[in-house]
Amino acid sequence: MNIFDIVPKQFFSILSSKNHRVYVACLMELFKVYEQGSILGLDKNIARQAIIDYLDINPLEEELEEDEADLEGEEGSQLTNRDRANQILRRFEECEWIDIDVNNDYEEILNFRDYAITIIEALKEIASDSYYGEASEAHEFRGYIYTVYSLLSNDHGEYALTIDQVYKNTIAFVREIRKLDSRLKYYIRTIVDNSEIKDLINLLVNYKVELVDHAYRRLKTSDNINKYRVDIVRKLEEYQQNPLVMEMIANEYLIKNQNNPQIALIKANKKIDDIIDIFNSISYIIDEIDNKNKVYVNTTIAKIKFLLSDDENVITKLSRILKYTGNSIRKNRTHRALNDIAPLFNINSYQQLSSRSVYTPRGIYKHAEAQYLVENNGAPDRRLQEDFYSEFETNYSEDVIAKYLRTYFRHNKSIKASEILRDDMTDESIVRLLYILVYAGEELDYSINPLYEKINNKRFDLDDFEIIRGYQE
Repeated sequence: MNIFDIVPKQFFSILSSKNHRVYVACLMELFKVYEQGSILGLDKNIARQAIIDYLDINPLEEELEEDEADLEGEEGSQLTNRDRANQILRRFEECEWIDIDVNNDYEEILNFRDYAITIIEALKEIASDSYYGEASEAHEFRGYIYTVYSLLSNDHGEYALTIDQVYKNTIAFVREIRKLDSRLKYYIRTIVDNSEIKDLINLLVNYKVELVDHAYRRLKTSDNINKYRVDIVRKLEEYQQNPLVMEMIANEYLIKNQNNPQIALIKANKKIDDIIDIFNSISYIIDEIDNKNKVYVNTTIAKIKFLLSDDENVITKLSRILKYTGNSIRKNRTHRALNDIAPLFNINSYQQLSSRSVYTPRGIYKHAEAQYLVENNGAPDRRLQEDFYSEFETNYSEDVIAKYLRTYFRHNKSIKASEILRDDMTDESIVRLLYILVYAGEELDYSINPLYEKINNKRFDLDDFEIIRGYQE
């Protein structure tokens, strides 16, 4: 069936209008009250008041579209929040997100359409994946795997039902892994898209709180599925090796396969094989996520260090030229930018060249008696490596960062980033703050809590965050 045979054509218009943020926020507030109300529906007066309360706390920056305001004789600036709430409810009813009926007591009762409930649940899930949220609202890996383990551990004879439920939970687990992987890729892309230190640090804070604390870390620790994986695979293989069990499972698939027992048995085996393949590949999947985590963290730190560098070297000069050119192109000043940088790359040209001016006689080739690579422990690249590791271990190792934080945690349970950076905000203090973020929750026992405040500094504005002693579940 076509989706637009169910969902009306005007249904999605509120998501594409200029006031889409207001509509979605009011939808969420209304749905929250609706779920807590009677199973028969929500009184329209209560629904209106829920929207009024939201608008009182979050005033509109501009009025709703004129074609949606049908209050006669009133200017938009004179509308009250009650009027706006009525406008929004009318808009929801026109777009068929809600129905408003009159009961036997002449009360107006609001109910959400069935497809609207499905869409709202999807929007809520997207929002909980993309923001900090509670840990219980984030990626639930262990829930799916534990359900699979429990179903296979209880021998109740409903083998076909068990396999169907195991398959659904396994696919749901894979879906969560894919969402985590997609979100990791998004953060990796942001490294290229952002060239401001403050933006990169803010994104690193978001990454640690949203993904590492609520998903990645749990996948590696409390939600680690390796402790269930062997038992799950073993039980599924036992099913396949038992002809009676496989016959019982295939019998449930007969109707869907034209009552052909052979095809039904093949489909049953394939479903079990698919589940086993997924669980056998889990280690590879986790390794891939580990790699993406390292790529994001290391690349972010490397880029911030590069941006902090004020050395007048060739790379810094070229980056400045590229940044100027990129900004000019974004402002539709491509021609002007090219004219400005053209003199930097001029090479003298000559109309006439003599044969001798570019002629170099061929040298005499002589075979060397001994051509061996001599080990050179004092090579420049080796010395640079040693200098780097020496500086890292001196200033930013886990022990150094832990000792640094203990001086703050000695008298307080938490410390703000603004207290570490203070007014000087040296390059060293910024890099130290980066490694505090990197070590949080995994190597060292402390957590990060974002704050809705700014660190105002002459170098740049940065969103403040709190470093809390002892990991907070």
